[in-house]
Amino acid sequence: MSPSNSMLECYFSLQLKFAAHYAVKAAVPIDVAIDRCTNLRRRLNLWGNAGETQWHRFLARVQSTGSDHAAQLASCAEYQRPHSYPELERSFGCFSYDPPDATGTLRIHFLPPSGLKSSPLAVENVGARMSDLRDLFAHVQRSAPMATTVRGVSWLYNLHAYRRLFPLAYSASVQAVRFPLHLNGSSTWGQVLNWRQEVKAAVRDQLLARLDDMSVETPWEIFQLQAKVATSPIDVFYEQFS
Repeated sequence: MSPSNSMLECYFSLQLKFAAHYAVKAAVPIDVAIDRCTNLRRRLNLWGNAGETQWHRFLARVQSTGSDHAAQLASCAEYQRPHSYPELERSFGCFSYDPPDATGTLRIHFLPPSGLKSSPLAVENVGARMSDLRDLFAHVQRSAPMATTVRGVSWLYNLHAYRRLFPLAYSASVQAVRFPLHLNGSSTWGQVLNWRQEVKAAVRDQLLARLDDMSVETPWEIFQLQAKVATSPIDVFYEQFS
């Protein structure tokens, strides 16, 4: 079962409010704020070259609505698309990856699929998550032999339940981010949702209460948990998951 429309509306609504506040603070149009400060492009499945045209049409539509929040939400529902095949091909249970960049660095991501019966990070599900990683890195080893390094940037590295899934060298590398963060993925926004893909009321309320504290230069700092970064040679993953 996919997340319900009402669940997605709550998430989209929160992001639109965040973007509206940023737009005022930064003195930029709402479409610019949405592009900079939300992960709506990913959540609407308009990422990459295939979604480029529709994404810009969506931004133009939102811009034309002015401050009409209901109309902006309706635009989200209108422009949302199914996941693309390439994205699904690189997804393994709760984990997915981006192809290695020019330096051989492969980014991993965590997003629980719908239909789970319990938290994907619960003790009883550690074996399933290890299996996800085993499948992912077997696929990487076959299809992306140029990968040399694994890197992750996420709020989840604050949690022992997440760090315990990885090789020790990778978990031990976790540290504070010392570079500007992007808010167009789930590395920060993901903490707003529980494993059922429902908005956490307490996290939402805390975020809304801190909107006035937002800095234009570092808007992510008003989130409760800050994203952290982890990195290690890919060989340590092959050794553990092969």
